[in-house]
Amino acid sequence: MSTELTKEKESRSLFSRSYWLDAAKNFTKTKTLVYAALICALRIVVKAFKIPILPGGLTLTFDSYVNALGCLVYGPLVGLAVGAISDTIGALLFPSGPYFFPFIFVEMLSSFLFGLFLWKRKITAPWVILAKFTVSFCCNIILTSLVLKWMYAYLGTGKTYYFINLARIVKNLVLFPIEGVLIAVIINAFIPALKQFRFVSAHQTGIRLKVKDYLLVGGLLLLSVGLILFYVFFLKDFLSEHNIKFW
Repeated sequence: MSTELTKEKESRSLFSRSYWLDAAKNFTKTKTLVYAALICALRIVVKAFKIPILPGGLTLTFDSYVNALGCLVYGPLVGLAVGAISDTIGALLFPSGPYFFPFIFVEMLSSFLFGLFLWKRKITAPWVILAKFTVSFCCNIILTSLVLKWMYAYLGTGKTYYFINLARIVKNLVLFPIEGVLIAVIINAFIPALKQFRFVSAHQTGIRLKVKDYLLVGGLLLLSVGLILFYVFFLKDFLSEHNIKFW
């Protein structure tokens, strides 16, 4: 029994060879590939539904919910492929501006990160919220800003896109706790079906949102709003007075 437990723990470690071999084997499993194709199609469809929330083209999308539900099953490596395919086809079918190839890396990285956080993991509400924060910070704030700055320079629009973009930061800081909870609720609703089809471990329990989870979300929202107010009422004027611009 101890040997089996050791192998199980090793297969869940990101630093083990067996983890990445198992992730690669998902490319050979017909049932998993069918599920990945379904998720890919859903991600393409939801790209057509965007809700404008802030000036500058910032919108509320539903891709992260589908993305998380997919990566929970097929992991980070298949997630890279699904991200690349859904981004390319989605951009062709539902264009929202000039096509700029490097945006594909944003989609691929988001799937890769969700796969690392959710595949072969014990899913809890705080863990899902952390996964969403990591994706929002790395993909939506950092990588997207870099790609947008690159695109503006490459297309020669005459506009300057600053790496520290308040509207984008505000959107992601305020939304990620709420989106994290919604992802947890969606995963929880699908876990029984996923267990029935053996897409997830039979030992995977449902996500129970406890009082401390709601307190965590409330605390994160307050922290996000506090950071935004600090920027708006203090740091922004300080940077303007000293002519400090962030790249």
